[in-house]
Amino acid sequence: MKQVVLIQRDKTVSEMVAQAFAEFCSTDLRGKNVLVKPNMLRAAQPHEAVITDPELIKETVAFLLGLGANVSVGDNPVPNYAYSEMQIAEQSGFLEASYGRFKNIGQHSVRMNPDSTLLNDIYVSRDVLECDVLISLPKFRTHDLTMMTLAIKNQYGIIPGGLKPYIHSLFPKIEDFSQILLEVYALRPPDLIMVDCLRCVDAKGRRFAPNTIVAGVNGHAVDYVCAQIAGIDPDFVPTLRIARERGLFLPSDIDVHGTLEKLHGYSIPFRFPFRNAVVELVARILYHVWLHRTPVLDRSLCTQCLSCEAVCPVSAIKQQVIDHSRCIKCYCCLEVCPEGAIEAKYRLRG
Repeated sequence: MKQVVLIQRDKTVSEMVAQAFAEFCSTDLRGKNVLVKPNMLRAAQPHEAVITDPELIKETVAFLLGLGANVSVGDNPVPNYAYSEMQIAEQSGFLEASYGRFKNIGQHSVRMNPDSTLLNDIYVSRDVLECDVLISLPKFRTHDLTMMTLAIKNQYGIIPGGLKPYIHSLFPKIEDFSQILLEVYALRPPDLIMVDCLRCVDAKGRRFAPNTIVAGVNGHAVDYVCAQIAGIDPDFVPTLRIARERGLFLPSDIDVHGTLEKLHGYSIPFRFPFRNAVVELVARILYHVWLHRTPVLDRSLCTQCLSCEAVCPVSAIKQQVIDHSRCIKCYCCLEVCPEGAIEAKYRLRG
């Protein structure tokens, strides 16, 4: 079955939102309970391009209200010592963009038993499971561990905040964690996905303004197209490779509506370029013997907000010191630091 992915650019956000609903949502939403799930990683401003742009949230909510839907907007970031979830939402512009309809979806959860070889059970947001329609608004963003943060990874946010780093600590290896992401996504796939690529930032911190929204109903297909826009071989994104190998989607079934253009100059996280399995294995062994890529904290930039301590799944950060013997290289601390005081650097082992 063909999986349509819609690429829109250089229109107003309201026009792109309306077209996405026209393309993918034929259901009468009047009176339906609709949950809009953005990416609220941390408190940030739109120009930083690390969380869902409030303008996309605002136009999505306005469109849904115009259809007569009962709308709520929600996410649940990892607990922060400095700010509550609602304070983060206010600082990020989410409260205003949601017309006061924002809520923490991690407060009430349901225990589930996924069809998994790694997890016996898991807790998922009750709000996500009980809504009639789930709209996902991921951010188009690179990620040091999973290569990119898109539709599949945005669903990891349906797990209550404090449980997310705990699960990450249980599965630090990228293959295992990617499998967890796929299994969580399968628990409650969104009914519509609109990836925010209005503004984005690459692996080197350079900012772009493509004014683009990528929409669809199949998260694997949407992520596949987004990887191509970023100039990434989709097989280098672990969740995409594993999903393809398991037959969760077929690249040949993807039907792109719109123009698929690579984002020129967009830098991606380092990955071994070798396609020969034997050569890649040898290269990885040598790499892990001689080098490691580890988080480094710049104390001159650190404001001691303790966000990195709160998010670290193995409690490897204490009082501005990173215990590299405990660090599992998940790079969550890089993501949540509001000051950019932590970066990943390559170092010789020894």
